[in-house]
Amino acid sequence: MTALAAALRFFALGEIPPGLYHDEAFNGLDALRVLAGHWPVYFAANRGREPLFIYLIAATVGLLGRTPGALRLAAALCGTLTIPATYLMARAWFNRRVALLSAAILAIMLWHVHLSRIGFRAVTLPLMAALALWLGARAYRSHHRRDWLLTGLLYGLCFYAYLPIRFTPLVLTAFALYLLLTGRWRRLWPESVWFAVGTLAALTPLSIYAMGHWDVVMGRPGQVSVFNPLINGGDLWGTLGRQLIGTMGMFFVRGDTIPRHNLPGRPVFDPLLGALMVGGLARAALRARREIAPAFTLIWVGLMLVPTWLAEDAPHFLRAVGVLPLLAILPALGLDAAVAWLEQRGQPGWAIALACVFLAVSLAATGRDYFVRYGADPQTAYAFEDAATELAAEANRFTGVGWDGSGLIARENNPKPGRRVYVDDRLWEEWAALPFLVPETGGVVTLPLSTSEGGEPEQEGEVLLLLWPYDGIERYLDLLPRNARIEAHAGPLTRGDLEDIPYTAYVAYVARPEAERPRDYLARFGDQIALADYAVETGDREW
Repeated sequence: MTALAAALRFFALGEIPPGLYHDEAFNGLDALRVLAGHWPVYFAANRGREPLFIYLIAATVGLLGRTPGALRLAAALCGTLTIPATYLMARAWFNRRVALLSAAILAIMLWHVHLSRIGFRAVTLPLMAALALWLGARAYRSHHRRDWLLTGLLYGLCFYAYLPIRFTPLVLTAFALYLLLTGRWRRLWPESVWFAVGTLAALTPLSIYAMGHWDVVMGRPGQVSVFNPLINGGDLWGTLGRQLIGTMGMFFVRGDTIPRHNLPGRPVFDPLLGALMVGGLARAALRARREIAPAFTLIWVGLMLVPTWLAEDAPHFLRAVGVLPLLAILPALGLDAAVAWLEQRGQPGWAIALACVFLAVSLAATGRDYFVRYGADPQTAYAFEDAATELAAEANRFTGVGWDGSGLIARENNPKPGRRVYVDDRLWEEWAALPFLVPETGGVVTLPLSTSEGGEPEQEGEVLLLLWPYDGIERYLDLLPRNARIEAHAGPLTRGDLEDIPYTAYVAYVARPEAERPRDYLARFGDQIALADYAVETGDREW
């Protein structure tokens, strides 16, 4: 199962999705700072980010270089490891078959496949949660202080993963209330005190930072909350109702519509897995009073939907990521019930066949929707700012330094002395992918939009100008070498999230010096253009 998960997460990792979104690039820039010796407990830039994923990508960037694949390799590794972690968790809470089915369902779930192929820190939360819940189940059964302490430590580390973990105290409170009402609370006392000790120990550094930088740690939730009048437009209750409908419908009706998070509108489950989830949900509800595992699963999944319900753009697959990996248990319970029903009637072969068919159909749907439909959709390239990576690769190929636009690794540099690249600072500042992908050693200079006076002297070597296409080139002519052959081409199309019509992202001008021409030109066209020579060729085409 882990091998299948790895295949889905590593296949064409550097190609699908294309581009590198600026949130990914900001993570990469912070990873470079980590490699330079900066080790913060929380990253304040780009509206604040938890550190775990950034430290992971610092390792992959250090290994592979400054490439999109280096950022996404860390995500693919986390996503792949989540599958065996889910098995361990479900095995500890339920049984071996439910564990196998849960791991299989998560392995082929398009939501988690995509999450494992992009450089967002959200991918770390399902992995950390699965490991913490696995240890929690062991501690609940063993009553060993060591197990409770380790569970607390790992749970505390989850807060270094991704923001929705902040809602888990609600889950634990609701679960404690359930244990109290069902007379099972005595199993938690007094050893569970060690859980609190471990949690506090792990949380102490982050808590100290948060107390001194509350606006940084809590600023983003306030911006997207439905309680913000700018979000609810003065209609709080109506907004809450619409958000709730969208959140509940994400599983079967309409999923996240943002193309960075999902094939727009695709529900979490295909129809077969959706039917199994309904069955598993009913089964868990019926068993919840007698068994703690289904009760905890329902509590966790229900309350971890709150982050997307109470924030704009529900359903939002990043804010809802906290339901993973326990969400996979619900269709697994439904499929387990169907398999058990066939086995009880003396049809074990049909039971295995049924499970294989359901999983194979879901796998085929994921493969088609992700690698064919989503990967080839131009909207995907726009959403991940593919034009920025094209520009960066063009600059790097010209200088012979840095990632050349293909593969996961920044290959050995082949510097081309004398070449210089100038990039319009409007492009450089808008796309964080550029300062991440273009090395400082490449000889790249950013240009002010207003004027080039006082800038670089006229160049003798080859020059590449990468400019905003809707301003003139006149202000930069002095940067070009004399007697140069100039070639121009348009960059790819791009489109912002709030824009309807795609447009050319940049224009590239390549100036290559040529031998001095004699001054007896055949014709002159003003002061700037002269005809030095011409050639006439005859062809066979009839007009």
